[in-house]
Amino acid sequence: MVPDIGRGTRTHGLLVYLYGPGRREEHTDVHLVGSWDGFAPDPGRDTDPQVTLARLTAALDLRVEQAGDRTPAQHVWHCSVRTAPGDRQLSDEEWNAVAQYIVHATSIAPDGDPDGCRWIAVRHAEDHIHIVATLVRGDLRNPCLNYDFNKAQTVCRRIEEDMGLRRLNAGDGTAEKNPTSAEKFKAERTGRPETSRETLREAVRQAVA
Repeated sequence: MVPDIGRGTRTHGLLVYLYGPGRREEHTDVHLVGSWDGFAPDPGRDTDPQVTLARLTAALDLRVEQAGDRTPAQHVWHCSVRTAPGDRQLSDEEWNAVAQYIVHATSIAPDGDPDGCRWIAVRHAEDHIHIVATLVRGDLRNPCLNYDFNKAQTVCRRIEEDMGLRRLNAGDGTAEKNPTSAEKFKAERTGRPETSRETLREAVRQAVA
């Protein structure tokens, strides 16, 4: 199971991409599998997705608006999580559990913390989800995200064991290379939701499929 973490500034822009058809029409049956309270509006299951998308954006950005100048410059936290080739297909309930493990481990929304950040998990393919969080807590402080990628990697190793998935190791060449900071900055600067490395990686996956 491979996590990939980035940050950005446009909640709505990222949601539009995740709920859209994808660059090669690869997004199918887009829907929520989890959220901070279990009741977030789901554009993928609504008769008026554009209106619901605006509602979802407003709900995620509520604390961002309340925090004002105290909001981080890059207030959108985005983590894609993908199973390894050959793994069984996880159910929506299992992906929800994966998302909750990750937001807890990275301090996005620790278990039992009523002030955790708002987050959602979107599924638009069989083998992965996207976790989107806004980085302002209920007490309007910023979460401590030190070593969030390492923590996500560690919890993914535990999830693999618990769910009977293929065990990956960053040191044996089975884990994917993550985009560099420069690649992520360039993608953000040019308004793209993902880096060129990620776009190419997805194109290869689609070609193999």
